[in-house]
Amino acid sequence: MSDPTGLRQVVLDLGLEDLIPLPEIATGVEMHGVLRRSTVEELATALVDLLREKRIQVWSGHWSQDPEVVDPVTAETLLGVEEQYTFNSPADQRLRVYYVNVDNLRVCEERP
Repeated sequence: MSDPTGLRQVVLDLGLEDLIPLPEIATGVEMHGVLRRSTVEELATALVDLLREKRIQVWSGHWSQDPEVVDPVTAETLLGVEEQYTFNSPADQRLRVYYVNVDNLRVCEERP
């Protein structure tokens, strides 16, 4: 079991550093002793909650290219894919997913 408040704070703190790939955050929260590696669902839930609160943004792109910010609906879907939290998984190889704390970087999302 994790500490939801501690998990959210670690996610926000790490997101101040740069665009953080999801596999890196999975390792980062484990190193901070907030979450065990096997509980990706809790991490995904915390990220989705922070996304809905507009405290983070989600970016994606092929690992060899510069990522771009994605819309919130797509972001929620991507955050729910367990394979995205492991480097070199089939999902990660197709499309790497990142997040960032909006206090570090915020890109205005285009509206149709």
